[in-house]
Amino acid sequence: MFRTVCFAVAILVCTAGLQAQSAQTSDTPSAESKGSGGDTLKGCLSASDNQFILTEDDGATHQLSGAAGKLGRQVGREVELTGKPGIRSVDTTLVSGASTIIEKPVFEVKTVKRIADTCK
Repeated sequence: MFRTVCFAVAILVCTAGLQAQSAQTSDTPSAESKGSGGDTLKGCLSASDNQFILTEDDGATHQLSGAAGKLGRQVGREVELTGKPGIRSVDTTLVSGASTIIEKPVFEVKTVKRIADTCK
């Protein structure tokens, strides 16, 4: 009987966690949906530590992945990007330590369109 109760509680906890995670990942208020073309983001493109970052007018920032050749030419400009949300795994293992990986949200860029020559 005790095992059955513990199993039921474990199932409920896992289900609640999955529902919470599902609600977090499906809610992307700053990205506009454009049918099958993916999501669209607009803002100022910058680069730091070999990473491209888009900053929207409201201050929201997005780490970008993919299309490095296209993004590099647009740094410092206002752009419109299409793509989809994704995850980047970063190895944070220390020397002689246990293997550790951090997952970071990114926006996987498919297309880049220049909106203005300078940022607002």
